[in-house]
Amino acid sequence: MKLVHVIRQFAPAIGGLENFVKSLALEQIKQGFEVKVVTLNRQFHQSGSLLADTETIDGISVVRIPYRGSYKYPIAPSVLSQVADADLIHVHGVDFFCDFLALTRIWHRKPMVLSTHGGFFHTPYASRFKTLFFHGITRFSVQAYQRLFACSDNDYRHFYKLGHSQLHLVENGVDTTKFADAGAVDCQPHMVFIGRFSQNKGILKLLAAFNQLKKQHPQWQLSLIGKDWDNQLQLIQQFISGHQLNDSVHLLIEASDQEISDHLSKVSYLASASEYEGFGLTVIEGMAAGLLPLVSDIPSFKAIVSQAKLGQVVDYQSPHQAAEQIASYHQHRLEDYPEVRQAAIAASSQYAWPQVAERFTSLYPKVGNQPRQIQGVKMDRRNGDELVAELDRHIDANSQLQLAFANAHTINLSRDDNELKQILNDSLVVNDGLGVNIASRWKYGSGFVENLNGTDFVPRYLQQSQRHLRVFLLGATEANVARCFETWQQQYPRHSWVGYHHGFEPASQQVALCQRIKDSGANLVIVAMGNPLQERWLAEHLSDTGANIGIGVGALFDFTANAVPRAPSWIRRLRCEWIFRLVQEPKRMWRRYILGNITFLYFAFRDKA
Repeated sequence: MKLVHVIRQFAPAIGGLENFVKSLALEQIKQGFEVKVVTLNRQFHQSGSLLADTETIDGISVVRIPYRGSYKYPIAPSVLSQVADADLIHVHGVDFFCDFLALTRIWHRKPMVLSTHGGFFHTPYASRFKTLFFHGITRFSVQAYQRLFACSDNDYRHFYKLGHSQLHLVENGVDTTKFADAGAVDCQPHMVFIGRFSQNKGILKLLAAFNQLKKQHPQWQLSLIGKDWDNQLQLIQQFISGHQLNDSVHLLIEASDQEISDHLSKVSYLASASEYEGFGLTVIEGMAAGLLPLVSDIPSFKAIVSQAKLGQVVDYQSPHQAAEQIASYHQHRLEDYPEVRQAAIAASSQYAWPQVAERFTSLYPKVGNQPRQIQGVKMDRRNGDELVAELDRHIDANSQLQLAFANAHTINLSRDDNELKQILNDSLVVNDGLGVNIASRWKYGSGFVENLNGTDFVPRYLQQSQRHLRVFLLGATEANVARCFETWQQQYPRHSWVGYHHGFEPASQQVALCQRIKDSGANLVIVAMGNPLQERWLAEHLSDTGANIGIGVGALFDFTANAVPRAPSWIRRLRCEWIFRLVQEPKRMWRRYILGNITFLYFAFRDKA
């Protein structure tokens, strides 16, 4: 299945959301997904050159597109061209991509899911406008998504107000191996902040609390690890210099994971005075390193501390109160630090990526190779090789399967024939021809993987099957079925050719015919009576033949016997063999192909996903 993640920023940009998508994509590649990430071609808050249009990062295919406007709501309509080949779109964040892909779903018609990642309530800026936007535009947009994934309890409560029927809580996964067990082994009066230096992270509040702590307990150290955001670095440096904290506050700007891991060996606590977090990813990363959380009282942090049963919620609004809380917590940990450190590492394991990725996969809507409904008929989406394997599985399991090839004419016949439609829906139906491919594109945004008409697929199955087939042919005239039988017997000698019979036996002789097939030991019956006769015959009699597989193949015996000419290969490649047949037999075929195709396309246009 082709899975496309859409996100504003991705590697080499650094941040919790970027790490989230990268880790999820890597796990999904292991699960067998074909994964692509679509993102913007510039890093926010940097004046550097444009990033490469395409790149492969740790096996992840990355495509970058241009944008206009503010980084808060970047306009990038070219995302549409990058999701055209997707089986499923996973949008991350409530921003332009969320709204635009929802608005244009009538054109791209792709199934979509959305991860909330805190929405856009990370700061109090323009809170009134955000609230109006959330209950207006966002409420409308999320209805286009088949699943809504809340990344925290707080997000779940917030997005629950929008009334989406498929809202699920899937807390963020964390790369618990990145800084695993990297923290100080002995209890140290040293805490660290890791993340963007953005306004909502409350770094100046953290510094104010640390300044008070330092006055009472001079041995304390603070490390700030991250990158500048919202021009906060200058304010941070001014605070450090103004309060003479240069010897006790350590800045690591855009450090590598290895540099961070090395630095954590001197640290015992993970500190954050953040005003808003959708989840709190860096807190879990810190716990995986063995660091104990000293965090603000926002809902996502309180949930982590409560579930882990360790750490301290700190009142960073009051520097004096915060300093006292931190000092007191540290004093108590001097007695049991090794045990609490191990408990933090253990608590982080529930957020490990393999488990979280599996949770996402289990909740994804059933897409990819799931059947598509074309005007009421379920049609399989597998390619030819997968179909060969599926037929072989039924041979192995000694189970029965009826295979039908449906073109526009077949669908037209079933529209007003509920019995035929039921027969098809009880069968494994695959696509045949340009018409059903067009219908699939109009309804689902993409066509079928491969054209699987019976005339080409049945010889392919006889060639590629890994099983010993015992084949009985039924249909066409006595001369044509006999000639087809002899031809295939020579072409595919490793199979047993157990019998054949013409297709004009009266109803009174069907019981005897089925007994003859059963006595032959056939496990594959190929029936060439044209549709819908062949589909009806198999539905009524396949079980009486004892065969595992029954396939309806139309005029295949006539083609193989060279009694009826086939279209040239270049016409077949265009899926326009119907034009050739119309030219060959205009009086017989004009109603099927002229009126029939127009009728089919009319109903295809009306057929909604």
